[in-house]
Amino acid sequence: MGRKKNSSDFLKECIATLFLFMLRTKSIESITVREITELANVSRITYYRNFTSKENVIEFKLDKLMTDWIEHEKTIRNTSACELAIRFFQFFYSIRDIVQTLIQAKLSLLLLNALIIRFGDVFTQDCAEYYRQIFISFGLCGVILTWMDTGMNESPEEMGKIVTETFFPQEQT
Repeated sequence: MGRKKNSSDFLKECIATLFLFMLRTKSIESITVREITELANVSRITYYRNFTSKENVIEFKLDKLMTDWIEHEKTIRNTSACELAIRFFQFFYSIRDIVQTLIQAKLSLLLLNALIIRFGDVFTQDCAEYYRQIFISFGLCGVILTWMDTGMNESPEEMGKIVTETFFPQEQT
């Protein structure tokens, strides 16, 4: 069973990586499932077993990247809000090609959705907390997209400090 899951994860990664590569030069509408499967050397059945749409391929990739980053962050203890914010922007700097591809393809909402899913508790019973999390997700997404769309003139370290000092001044150490 473990081998099948690892094989499936590998195929999904291949499909997602190749699809994002294609998205750099073609619109999402003009990329066909046939092109994706031929380039990834997988069957259409494999594609449809793992994905419901081309947007779902991107959602998978973003979710995987963010989940891996969050799992790594959980291993780091005694970190300040500023340090965490810096590592957050370092993470997005490391996937800048993907984010810039989404910006170019006018698919930035997929990044917003990934942030909401990963960094928000959609099951919270506290209405005010839910909207606070949505507000933060929208804000962070806007900052990330603007930073990347304007050429990333600030380093990830500078961005972490700017966000912390501006939006979370009480949490600085």
